[in-house]
Amino acid sequence: MIKASEGGGGKGIRRVDSSEDFAGFYRQVQAEVPGSPIFVMQLAEHARHLEVQILADQYGNAISLFGRDCSIQRRHQKIIEEAPATIAASPVFEYMEQCAVRLAKMVGYVSAGTVEYLYAEDGNFHFLELNPRLQVEHPCTEMIADVNLPAAQLQIAMGIPLHRIKDIRALYGEKPWGDSPINFQTPANAPSPRPGFKPSSGTVQELNFRSSKNVWGYFSVGAAGGLHEFADSQFGHCFSWGENREEAISNMVVAMKELSIRGDFRTTVEYLIKLLETESFQNNDTDTGWLDHLIAEKVQAERPDTMLGVVCGSLHVADAGFRKSMSDFLHSLERGQVLPAYSLLNTVDVELIYDGVKYSLQVRDTTQLKLVPVGSSAKSSQPGRHQGV
Repeated sequence: MIKASEGGGGKGIRRVDSSEDFAGFYRQVQAEVPGSPIFVMQLAEHARHLEVQILADQYGNAISLFGRDCSIQRRHQKIIEEAPATIAASPVFEYMEQCAVRLAKMVGYVSAGTVEYLYAEDGNFHFLELNPRLQVEHPCTEMIADVNLPAAQLQIAMGIPLHRIKDIRALYGEKPWGDSPINFQTPANAPSPRPGFKPSSGTVQELNFRSSKNVWGYFSVGAAGGLHEFADSQFGHCFSWGENREEAISNMVVAMKELSIRGDFRTTVEYLIKLLETESFQNNDTDTGWLDHLIAEKVQAERPDTMLGVVCGSLHVADAGFRKSMSDFLHSLERGQVLPAYSLLNTVDVELIYDGVKYSLQVRDTTQLKLVPVGSSAKSSQPGRHQGV
């Protein structure tokens, strides 16, 4: 592996399978992260990518806040993360945490950081890097440790020692408000497990995400916004939690299915749902190459039938028309006006365009609870394509 020290997000890293490719890949890494030191490391195949969240103050104290599993990656960019990391045996991961804390103390590290490892099939682990910043996936750790990491980071920068930070005291079973010393050599009790492609660009017409007590998310774009070709392809992050791994996965799947994004670009939402529902992911039987292998095999997310989408869209448009018609009629009555009966619609003609095909449908309101499409046709913008339904 050729890896730039200052790279990240899938940039500045290349896998080399033959000596003939080395020089070319090395130059690519140099070009992607100019001026960065570059490391050449042995490739670890079929490994898991595990990381330990650390906090260190200005007085030589450092602690670990459990860990995360970030093995689901696309070209070395993390796609799905979960916390805590359950694939490693408890004694092994506790030792990984101890090593992370010892490293932070040895280099005099201060603030929040992440010590990352590769966990091999034989149970051994290898140091990868210390990421000296707060990562976007930190809410996964916050959900299991109940520690506000940005707030703790700010308090450390203000010179407050770890044993006086409210969330840290609560984590170690001390009274939240106080300044009594804490034995950081005694680890806090680990909680129950809770989890937490190709880029494109364009404008966003609608983005609707339903947060709940189990799921929340944030996005860098909104309605009337957009993504340009130089933007980070990850424009949103969603987080879920549960009393166990299965519940957390289920909560995330439901939330992703309810996520609505309409725009000029494609997203990975459907594909992520498929990944979460695969048997190997459900059984925690993956590694850092798992996702790239699925993509190489051209595993695709299932798309709804086109006509099903067209029919549902036409029912939605027609329902809005029926509601407006009834609302206008009632407002007229309130003003003492009686409109003719034909002003109350019971049939709506709908035209939709999808993938360059124009669909014309007629929807009839047969009862207060039933809308029925009674006929449709589709006409392509390309000559010679026409179909009737």
